[in-house]
Amino acid sequence: MSSKKHEKKIKTLEKLISQVLEEMLRIKTMLPGSYNKVYCRCGKKNCWCYAKGKGKSKSKDKAAHPFRRITWTEKGVYKTKAIPEKDVDWIKKVTENYRKFRKKRKEIQKLEENIRRLLEEYRKNIVKKTRKLREYL
Repeated sequence: MSSKKHEKKIKTLEKLISQVLEEMLRIKTMLPGSYNKVYCRCGKKNCWCYAKGKGKSKSKDKAAHPFRRITWTEKGVYKTKAIPEKDVDWIKKVTENYRKFRKKRKEIQKLEENIRRLLEEYRKNIVKKTRKLREYL
């Protein structure tokens, strides 16, 4: 590939990085983790769910109480927090924003790796051309 083609590709990749950065910087709210809804029996003897299984629950068991929660890891520790019904849509949005942000960051890393590879090819190409001008090395 010629030096001009390298330059053009590198500049194109730089523009793509700028576009991805702009998209990332538009994200104003984000939280790590994921939202989910689980069903648990409370185990209280006077509760309607108790008779259905002595306080134990199975996944998606409609005879249990629904709990909305966000789960995440922090410093290697798994954490969970209950979410009130009124915040469910907000939690879904901010966790999705976090996933989008991470995806965009990976895109930038790939683009930067391509730029590094192209710069190395460009360097080799220029050195080769320069050696043809004068034979010193």
